Amino acid sequence: MKLRRITSTLTALACTAGMLAVFPNVADVTYAAEAVKNDFEVTYEGWHGSTVDVDLIAEEGTGTAGSRGMTVTNRTSPSEGAESSKGLYLTGGINYDYSVKVYSESDETFHLSLLYIDEKTEKETVVELDSQDVKGGTWTTLSSEFKAPKDVYEFRLSITTDSTNDFSFDDVLITNQVSKNAAKAAGGQGLKDEFADYFRVGNILNGGTVKNSAITAIILKDHNALECENETKPDATLVQNGSSNSNIKVSLNSCAAIADFAQKNGIAFRGHTLVWHSQTPEWFFKDNFQNGGNWVDKNTMNQRMESYIQHMFEAFATQYPSLNLYSYDVCNECISDGGNGGPRGGGYGNGNSPWVKVYGDNSFIEQAFTYARKYAPANCKLYYNDYNEFADGKKNSIINSILKPLKAKGVLDGMGMQSHISAAASNAWGDTGSYLKAMDDYLSLGIDVQVTELDISTEGGKFSLQDQATKYKAIFQHAVDVNTSGKYAGKVTLVQVWGPNDNNSWVGTDKNSGRSNAPLLYDGNNQPKAAYTAITSIIPQPWGDGSNPNDGSTPIPDPEPDADGYWFHSTFEGSDGGWGGRGSATVTTSGRTFYKGAEALLVQDREAAWNGASYPLSSRIFKPGEEYSFSVNVQFLDGDDSAEYKFTLQYQGSDGEAHYDQIAVGTAPKGEWLQLANTNYKIPADATDCQIYVETTDTDNTGNFYIDEAIGAPAGTAIDGPGQPKVKTLIRGDINFDEAIDSMDVALGRKGIIKEYSDASAQKAADVDLSGKYEINDLVLLQEYVLGKIKEFPENKPAVPVLDTSKYEAKFSGLTLAESFKKETENNPLYTQRFGADPGWMVYDGRLYVYTTADQFAYKNNQLIENDYSSGYINCLSTADLVNWTDHGQIPVAKTRVNGTPIARWANNAWAPDAAWKKINGQDKFFLYFANNGSGIGVITADDPTFTKNVKDPIGKELISRSTPNSNVTWLFDPGVYYDPQTDTAIMAYGGGVPEGQAANTKQGRIVQLGDDMISIKGTPFDPGTPYLFEDSSMIKIGDTWYYSFCHNWSVPGGANVNGNSFSSADIGYMTSKNPLGGYQYQGVVFKNTGTQRLDNGGNNHRSIIEFKGGYYVLYHSRQLEMRMGVNGGKGLNYRSPCIDKATISNGKITCSGSQNGVSQIENLNPYETVQAETMSNQSKNISVSGVGNTTVKAKKGDWIKVSGVDLSNGVSSIKVKGSGNAVVKFCVGSPSGTCIGYGDLNGSENELAAAENNVSGVKDIYMVFSGDCEFDSWSFS
Repeated sequence: MKLRRITSTLTALACTAGMLAVFPNVADVTYAAEAVKNDFEVTYEGWHGSTVDVDLIAEEGTGTAGSRGMTVTNRTSPSEGAESSKGLYLTGGINYDYSVKVYSESDETFHLSLLYIDEKTEKETVVELDSQDVKGGTWTTLSSEFKAPKDVYEFRLSITTDSTNDFSFDDVLITNQVSKNAAKAAGGQGLKDEFADYFRVGNILNGGTVKNSAITAIILKDHNALECENETKPDATLVQNGSSNSNIKVSLNSCAAIADFAQKNGIAFRGHTLVWHSQTPEWFFKDNFQNGGNWVDKNTMNQRMESYIQHMFEAFATQYPSLNLYSYDVCNECISDGGNGGPRGGGYGNGNSPWVKVYGDNSFIEQAFTYARKYAPANCKLYYNDYNEFADGKKNSIINSILKPLKAKGVLDGMGMQSHISAAASNAWGDTGSYLKAMDDYLSLGIDVQVTELDISTEGGKFSLQDQATKYKAIFQHAVDVNTSGKYAGKVTLVQVWGPNDNNSWVGTDKNSGRSNAPLLYDGNNQPKAAYTAITSIIPQPWGDGSNPNDGSTPIPDPEPDADGYWFHSTFEGSDGGWGGRGSATVTTSGRTFYKGAEALLVQDREAAWNGASYPLSSRIFKPGEEYSFSVNVQFLDGDDSAEYKFTLQYQGSDGEAHYDQIAVGTAPKGEWLQLANTNYKIPADATDCQIYVETTDTDNTGNFYIDEAIGAPAGTAIDGPGQPKVKTLIRGDINFDEAIDSMDVALGRKGIIKEYSDASAQKAADVDLSGKYEINDLVLLQEYVLGKIKEFPENKPAVPVLDTSKYEAKFSGLTLAESFKKETENNPLYTQRFGADPGWMVYDGRLYVYTTADQFAYKNNQLIENDYSSGYINCLSTADLVNWTDHGQIPVAKTRVNGTPIARWANNAWAPDAAWKKINGQDKFFLYFANNGSGIGVITADDPTFTKNVKDPIGKELISRSTPNSNVTWLFDPGVYYDPQTDTAIMAYGGGVPEGQAANTKQGRIVQLGDDMISIKGTPFDPGTPYLFEDSSMIKIGDTWYYSFCHNWSVPGGANVNGNSFSSADIGYMTSKNPLGGYQYQGVVFKNTGTQRLDNGGNNHRSIIEFKGGYYVLYHSRQLEMRMGVNGGKGLNYRSPCIDKATISNGKITCSGSQNGVSQIENLNPYETVQAETMSNQSKNISVSGVGNTTVKAKKGDWIKVSGVDLSNGVSSIKVKGSGNAVVKFCVGSPSGTCIGYGDLNGSENELAAAENNVSGVKDIYMVFSGDCEFDSWSFS
């Protein structure tokens, strides 16, 4: 869509952080609003000739009533006249009144026409709005009412006559009917305001983007400087026809709409460029202004250059006198890219310079600057502009041959750094260090620097958006720092981004991979990216006024404390004060509670303890190695009786890594304010990029909290606050919490009977008999205790409902128990409620997590067909004992067959997963790797191992793709990942496929080291020389040895062996090395094909070697379940299920055989804590599990589930259950029909029943049988 106007008046256009403007609907009296009003008293208002040969001249006395109007001359055809695009101000589907006053000396027939373009078809339509015969010497109004179709743009007005005579026009007016109370949205603050005290922030528009209101909204919000992408370059402004050596004609037609937009909105305008070897017509350098002419001499070219420069400045002054033409690139890209710089080669095209062809060298540069200084407005700064300006050879050439000499002559003001760079931080072309050093080198000359064309490419995803954000922030931060340091006489006066969004960038696509470079601050949907967010954290609020920026001439004063002596003081009265959410947390002001004033900052939507509220510290104030006083007040109102909070500094250390340093910590009772304060906190000496934040210390505490009165002050400042409140110790009877039970408590007890306590803690302390409520009996007991009549309080806990065995047993009368697909002694497959293949794994917090491809029945014409492997889900299950498995549901990773929005929207399928976790920046982060078909490997991240909290697709594309070096293998899939925390090393193996004729040495396997962030790679992937590779990579480190295992292909000849180790088709072989990045040697077979082992009918063989609680095992899949289900007559259709068996390691050799019995339980299950119902060792055929992360068991009448090895050493007195469905669950020992020890009501709420009489003890298997259809959530014994 080219244009979508959201209001008729440009200055009412709003842009929030999400680029969404909301306008209230107000029904009221309507009036004619001026969408366009052009009176030409000051500027040309965006009007120009319909061709470059037609001249428009604004002169006094040529308009209505002797005012200034527009005269149109030099017409050679009746179709030529005056025109102007008003698409920025108009929109389709709205009725407008158009009018213009016209005049000619002789009788003329005038035409007022409108051209609009269909957004979808690009079809142009011209409508004649009005046509009149106008009598000579008389002003006449052309007018019309017209509504263009909805989805159109451009709105180009044109005025012509039936002759070629000169004519005049004035007072162009376009109105529409709007409500008297129509809302106007105030423009929000943006980058222009953040950096107003330091430099301008610029951007570009072109002939298309200037008509796109969503893009101009970005400009209005974030930018106070504007440049044309191409519209002021020589090929857009030079006019061939009518030019002479001493009179070069120019036209501003191409840039008219952009210049008009800038001057109407008070945005400074940057000219680009006057002298350039590229985008300058060849005829400009040739005799008779013809491409085929001879090259002119230097004297002629001097004339032409001077005339062109003169007329360009005069055109701006004449047509847009109120435009702030604050800077201009006089010369562009004059230095060659050779190692030592120097002039370009002479000639035209292919990077050669016609200027050098005429002059023989770069002497034209001084001439150009001399002329520009002569004709430019006094306030217009003149710049030399170039790319690769950070490369030493080119930089030195620019400095010595251009900047120094021209500065000495007083004709140059600064250097324009184009800044087309990648997101590389170090050891790369244009990395952060070399770029910032170049900026300093230019500033050290005493000249200004403007960053003129900044875009930071991810190189098709080679670098992450976070890498990009870090580099953007480094450049803006450095510009602030050098401007405030006083180190250089020159200043950075502009940081300008070269494009409004990723869809409008000249480097939007990587040439090698065809993938997006995503180089700018906004994505293609005009949403701010991580880079934008990073930049907005540099300058703490309040920000300045972007309409009145510091142009570098005003010294930036040192910051001073406020009237209270504070460096910052966040009161949160109607504003977040520059505080933001950390992680998933969001912040907003709230009047529910406050320490001072009427509002505090609410911190909510937290998914982890570290998700809190953060605030960036100004580097101008808060210096490394110095001390400061910090304070913030914290309160929470819901949840537990108390919570611990931490006040922390996050900073980047000299090692480039994030570090965390505690400022203060304290515990807050519920409902009371806690002050976290440190009057002499010292910022670490190597700290940069500092921010403070508030979080909880308990990893399970993700509740809301409030902060108020956040203050930073000079060291030693004592800041008023609530201090550290006393945490109440709950003692029955001690209602006032003075740790004594006396008459004062009795007095409070009497008050509590009259009026219920507002303090929940006091209410609990008063309930001395633990009945769950405070009543007269508690007061009597309290009085008796104080009088010494009793020495302890009796307990009167609510009784567990008595069990009516006959009532519940009747629910199971005549019940037929469902069957299972597994035999009583079998622990394989791990579960039967769903399939799962290609198991990957991870151990975390004492549990083994397994992730599998989600095989699902596929149908064609209502007939079950062979597995088509089409699934975007990854199954997740876990265990603490290797027999009882908790089904965490299906993670919606990719698109295929996924209900709702997948996590990795770019991926079609999710196969063969593997997982790892690592502590990064003090937080446990989880990584799930998967194959997108056979074409690439992706990764998603989360804050929990079930991948339901803060889950993200961090890079938005494949981690490993065919553009990854040395990765163009046949099947780019099957990631096998292992992270070794001892050496902080993460390794991934992947690849597969058998090229024709290469069965023995396929060269399709790869191994690579993962980056420290676990979502990038280090170095180039290598081929470990895998013999007879088919697929299925897996990695593990045992002791000091790395084990790389894989599946052999189906072309292994009889008697095949490597290093004396024999193997057969589709066996799992393995290789080892002490060095994960080389030297792998084949060691033999770890697991034979399941068909060979008679576990099933054979098929692909995919497994993982794992270590868990001191033992080694092999996870694999087999097809036994589908065969037992009778699929395809018991032959199966390749639907696979996860299994596990114990492995044997001897002298470094590892082997394993599969079985249906599987492994033995390695620890007992504790029933006295809540057990999730989806934790099972076996289940009947109809059992299913729904949800992801927080899952529930779905059962039908007669279904049952089993948990093995339940430790009942404390007996069973009652049973608590949670579920729904108006059914009953029956707990039996040993079998579904074994001894009943109790029941539970599944009625929609958690409830507890006394157990049936029993003397059960020891370790038992427990079966839960269901009387009807239900959902079962959890259970526990007491």
